[in-house]
Amino acid sequence: MLGQRIKELRKEAKLTQQDLSKGIITRSYLSQIEQGLVQPSFDVLEKLSKKLHCSVDDFFKTVENKDLLLSQVKKEIKTAENQINSNSFEKVEMFVQKKEYLTHEELNSYDKGILLWVHGKYYEYKKDYNHAMTFFEDSVTELENSQHTSEMLRSLDSLGYAHIQVNNNEKALHTLNKAYRIMIYDQISGMVRISILVNLGVVHGKLNEYYSAINFLQEASDLNDNMGTYYKSGEIFMAMGICNMQLKRYKEAKKAYERALKFFKLSENKHHEAGTYTNLGILFSYQEEYNQADLYLRTAINIYKSVQTEESRIMNAQVELARVHYLQEEYDQASSLCHDILEKNDVNKHTAQAFELLGDIHYRLSDIDISLKNYDGAKKVLLSQSMSCHHVCKKVADVYFSIGDYQKASDSYKECF
Repeated sequence: MLGQRIKELRKEAKLTQQDLSKGIITRSYLSQIEQGLVQPSFDVLEKLSKKLHCSVDDFFKTVENKDLLLSQVKKEIKTAENQINSNSFEKVEMFVQKKEYLTHEELNSYDKGILLWVHGKYYEYKKDYNHAMTFFEDSVTELENSQHTSEMLRSLDSLGYAHIQVNNNEKALHTLNKAYRIMIYDQISGMVRISILVNLGVVHGKLNEYYSAINFLQEASDLNDNMGTYYKSGEIFMAMGICNMQLKRYKEAKKAYERALKFFKLSENKHHEAGTYTNLGILFSYQEEYNQADLYLRTAINIYKSVQTEESRIMNAQVELARVHYLQEEYDQASSLCHDILEKNDVNKHTAQAFELLGDIHYRLSDIDISLKNYDGAKKVLLSQSMSCHHVCKKVADVYFSIGDYQKASDSYKECF
């Protein structure tokens, strides 16, 4: 705006309206120009420019207002943070694409820390955990410098969660233990405390430390009760169910899964709802209640398909359903499900489980060559996924031993070690 620009140049020259207008126009006319109420002639602009030691062109240049720009950037960061907290990730995408914000020199450590956390959460949402971890690590560094403990703990918690998702369980434990120590020392409560406790419970469970996992999860649940909140309640009870199931405390596991299911239905989280049905199916299978297991697993598969989830989740439920048929000696149904899994494009641990189960089925049916072929398929998939195949090698060894081929049995047993 011309008038605003003349005003800026006048102030930079430390002139009053009276000083600048003297000998050219009246002070009131200059005031009207600066307010944008009148349009001056070129002759007036030329005389004003000479007094301001600039060119007429300078009146029409847009000068960046750094204070205004910084204020706008901070506002956008806060908006993006709120959108992340309300799970509106689609709205954050355009903000994340503004890469120049990451190199903005005027931002302080606190704002940079929040900005980096927002980027990390966006990539976490996209399941790009390696990128997410980089942003979370940088966010922790910035927020440590700014002494904003709650926000720094939130970034540590997010970093721990990202490590859990890619099975960096030792790194996750180290990160979350650091967060836990700071949380206790600074007496931090609220949602961030619950989240840290939940993630500690999950990672302890993944490391087969089920009793300590349950303790962390119970503490998170108790904190929810004290606060009158339900933050991550579904995830808490789901993890409790898994830990209790591994400890063969089936009654406690069932109770926890049913509570998790209630919360997931209330929140309309279909993915977690289906996951809970899958775990209930596995639980009833362990208890040899196969009809109930069949019902829950089919329910899980139908929900997964209705929300068009990733193939690996469906494959997990399908292989468990195939195992239920196998345990009831319904080999045709079990084989059909396994072949459905093998026809999918996604190769993962469930592909190996399908091959292994087919190996078990054909061994039961005395189809030794087909059994060994499927076990070999399971081994190849597991090795391609950098996963242990020792249990499959033992099955191969047992097959060779059963048919009297002791040399091959010996070689396969050696592979187990």
